[in-house]
Amino acid sequence: MIEQLTPRERIDRFIEEMPKAELHVHLEGAVLPETLLNLARKHNVDLPAQDLAGIREFYTFRDFDHFVRVYMKINDCLVTPEDVGLITEELGNEAARQNIRYLEVTISPGTIVFIHGLTFDELLDEMNAAAERVHKNHGVRMQWVLDVIRDMPPHIREAGARFAVSAMDRGIVALGLGGTEAKYPPEQFVDLFSLARDAGLPSVPHAGETAGPESIWGALKQLDAVRIGHGVRAIEDPELVKYLADNQIPLEISPTSNMCIGVFDSWERHPMRELYDAGVPVTVNSDDPPMFNTTLTQEYRELVDRFGFTVSQLEEITLNAIKFAFLSESEKTAMASAFQVEFDQLRQKHGIDVE
Repeated sequence: MIEQLTPRERIDRFIEEMPKAELHVHLEGAVLPETLLNLARKHNVDLPAQDLAGIREFYTFRDFDHFVRVYMKINDCLVTPEDVGLITEELGNEAARQNIRYLEVTISPGTIVFIHGLTFDELLDEMNAAAERVHKNHGVRMQWVLDVIRDMPPHIREAGARFAVSAMDRGIVALGLGGTEAKYPPEQFVDLFSLARDAGLPSVPHAGETAGPESIWGALKQLDAVRIGHGVRAIEDPELVKYLADNQIPLEISPTSNMCIGVFDSWERHPMRELYDAGVPVTVNSDDPPMFNTTLTQEYRELVDRFGFTVSQLEEITLNAIKFAFLSESEKTAMASAFQVEFDQLRQKHGIDVE
């Protein structure tokens, strides 16, 4: 009953039940510890631990180098196209559990392709088959952002970009750029993103996470970025913040990830609220959820508890994800309208007033 809950508990129920959309979650980074253990046993891959408790401890974030070790160990265990289909379906099932209705999932297939001798086509076929099952069973829709990794050899990066362009009719909706940001500025990848731009494939590079505002400026000016992955260090440059707000360039912000990686040394210094108040369109995302011990639902709780966002503002941030998704205008309108109906119903159900 409503009267038995505190106001904060009502908001928590709202957050759990509200429809959601997510623009920045990594497929490989969403692999559950138990799935990694099963895949390692299947393919005789050595792990630092041989039981679930040990793998969960291995997943616990320590520092960025350790994070990369975990990520690469996951790639070692993704040996067959069916493995990739499995983790895709698990991600979709978890999305359904959290009432996430739409995801743009970042994939970094170059490592798997060139380690295990697979093809991009094989992987995408399995991902799309898994996504179809998820949509049929839960109504969750998934599309793909193909990341080229800064640290990979040039021929692997180029192969990934060319495949992304060739597969625009098979669910790949954007070209991303991941990897070690500070060592590899955006200007080094102009040719790849020109290839994508000329084909009509949008640019959504990671920038402004472990490097400063210059990385974001480079992504905008040199790579024609239409969205920025992370982008939180824009706060260091007032001119850049104004540019993002004036041009309505969205940021895909993952607060818990930012804190774990050490972008900011305290929650009080995280600029989520400041960027929102400055008029920058922000979205909230989980990035690599099991590695950072989070979920998209938990990220919404952090918006309330750490930054003081109201329910109306949570709704606005959710609708931002739809507004800046790679969907047709008619699809966006229909999804946003359906979300708003559910928001209104949930407010009434949980006794939450419009602020």
